[in-house]
Amino acid sequence: MNTIRAKVSERLLSKASRLFTGTLEGRIIEVLQNARRAGATHVNIINKNGFVTVCDNGRGIDDFQKLLDLGDSDWDENMEMAEDPAGVGLFCLSPRELTIFSGSRKVCITEKAWTGEPIEVVQNGDSVKGTILMFRDELWEFNTVEKHAVFSGLTVTVDQQQCAKENFCSEDAADYQALGCKIEVRLRKDLNNGHTYFRHGCYSNDVLVNFHGQVISFRDSPVSDTDIAFLVDMTGEPTGIRLMLPARTQLIENDAFEQLKAAIEVEAYRFIQKQSSHKLPFKEYERARELGINLPEAEPVFEVGLLYGDVVEPIRVTKPKDLPLSKCYRLGKDCENSCETNEANVHLLAATGKLKEPFVPVRIIPSYDGYIWADLPVVSKVEVTVGKELGHIGIFSETLVAVDSLQIAVHTSDKKIFKSNTLIAVLEEQEEGKNWGYVNVYVTLEAREELSATDIWFHLGGWNDEGDTYDTQLYYLEQDLEEFWATIIGPAEYLRSKIRGCLSGIIKDWKKIIFEEDGALTILYKNGTEKVYESPHGNPNTT
Repeated sequence: MNTIRAKVSERLLSKASRLFTGTLEGRIIEVLQNARRAGATHVNIINKNGFVTVCDNGRGIDDFQKLLDLGDSDWDENMEMAEDPAGVGLFCLSPRELTIFSGSRKVCITEKAWTGEPIEVVQNGDSVKGTILMFRDELWEFNTVEKHAVFSGLTVTVDQQQCAKENFCSEDAADYQALGCKIEVRLRKDLNNGHTYFRHGCYSNDVLVNFHGQVISFRDSPVSDTDIAFLVDMTGEPTGIRLMLPARTQLIENDAFEQLKAAIEVEAYRFIQKQSSHKLPFKEYERARELGINLPEAEPVFEVGLLYGDVVEPIRVTKPKDLPLSKCYRLGKDCENSCETNEANVHLLAATGKLKEPFVPVRIIPSYDGYIWADLPVVSKVEVTVGKELGHIGIFSETLVAVDSLQIAVHTSDKKIFKSNTLIAVLEEQEEGKNWGYVNVYVTLEAREELSATDIWFHLGGWNDEGDTYDTQLYYLEQDLEEFWATIIGPAEYLRSKIRGCLSGIIKDWKKIIFEEDGALTILYKNGTEKVYESPHGNPNTT
């Protein structure tokens, strides 16, 4: 009967240098891990003349043969259960020439020795406690080493400078012995520099996993609160949590991984429970209850007004400080779906209307529906009454229409009607005989002095980031508006208003101003004082 057995091919040995990341950081991580597994508490790294020397105070090497047995190691059973060592760590230094000292022996692993050529272990004159590695490499800089030493539990020095040494988790971490780890939830702002180095970004719920100094991360969002982060510290207890070998740059998605994510979710809600408040969507609030974690209702999350821009902001709606949220209004679904301009007109009534009692529309995103505070009366109907047209102009892709009056009326589910004249309104209108509609922007004469150009621009489509610059587009808009108002109010009134506008803020308390053709200027003030300026360079005479 023929038998077969697994063996390591020499071809694999020749590729040993590619079993790891091939990076400097990958080599640092593996060398520190090997020292720690050997029971070291101190590691000293020295850079000199292009060589790196790593000295540790571990238990040293009993069997030098194990150094070159790819996939084999002399770690005990507890270490196997807790850390799943691959037995290939030293091969991260392949194909560099490496000299190893331990006890009274040493060995020099040449480039060919990595691929199977026999080498001799010889006696070393001086007995070495622990292990010394010496090899040629790029500089192992302090900052690079410190990133991977800070959470290793080792005291590490680089060229006599000691690396920071910190606990990955605090005493508040929850101990999950069955998973062989501790889990802690923290606010992102409370993470230290060692943690933040390994995060993907500022607004992601990264899970940072510390494997005895080697930190990896994966993204998980058990809750929508992006102000928190999750720390998982491997404790050295037997665990089913496994990292992909040999470089251990990510977790294997096995049953233990799913258990870990479930535990992280529980700890996330427990952390939120300890806070004084939260802003979780309603479904997450219910999920916490399913897990047996009772949370208070979320803080009210809302925006005052219904319109929001990017570069060009709409007219602002303000909410009186003493007005409770329960007295505000949401836009009802039926009203929202019946006409796309209803939202704008509800906002404009609140922003420019003159009302006897406060009318404040608010926007609450649907994910908060279910909370008591989100159950507000709604706007059920919107009516716009347009007066006589005074003129119109096409600006950008819309039409601006001046009228002698505008009125917006809003009907609400609590049987109220809010009605007022307004400065601006928008209407979606259907062209006769055609299936498509268009939007007109209506303004009253008062809008000319009471609204800014950008207030109107927002409803004309706002800034187009694919066109001219913002300043250029605004300039053209202001020119179009000047032409528009001059046409509507007539050239005489336009001239009068322009002159008055120029004088405003320059000459105060004047009653009459006479400007002669020859440049002479006479100003009669309200208090009876008169000043005469004969010419631009003359001296004024006061009478």
